Amino acid sequence: MNQEGDSEVVVERPNRLLSEPSESGLLEYRGHARALCLDYGNKRIGVAISDIGWCIASPLKVINSHGCFPDIMEIIDEYAVGIVVVGVPCALNGGNAGKQREKVEKFVSKLMDLIGARFPTVRVILWDERYSSVAANRFLNEAGVSTAAKRQHIDKVAASFILQGILDAMR
Repeated sequence: MNQEGDSEVVVERPNRLLSEPSESGLLEYRGHARALCLDYGNKRIGVAISDIGWCIASPLKVINSHGCFPDIMEIIDEYAVGIVVVGVPCALNGGNAGKQREKVEKFVSKLMDLIGARFPTVRVILWDERYSSVAANRFLNEAGVSTAAKRQHIDKVAASFILQGILDAMR
């Protein structure tokens, strides 16, 4: 939103990881729209959503990677999303994480096209997802979640860890 309150059309291609969210103009969305996080995997996508004030990230659901775009568009619409965060795998040294990173970038490219056509004010950003699955697994273990239940929840819990990371970085 600009200072006059008019919506600006923001369709930009993320070409690098966001490391300073406070300097990216994202804070303008706080209090007006929710943030959504997608933790892309070959079979499943973990989905997490923020509260409107961008304080708390909550696991939302797990969707199948194949044919996922209608589900994502529905979530964006239903939850009044302004920012979509996509977790991007990075090597431990911060570099490219190879084939999975390429798959995520291909997913993001198609996602950007679809979002730009239907929700032109929604921004898509990339955020480092290192250790999110490890943290989610540890959290579920400490909560006493069974192995079978962990498989159903780990992707959305990992997405909530990724999203909470960017929300915390913006404080």
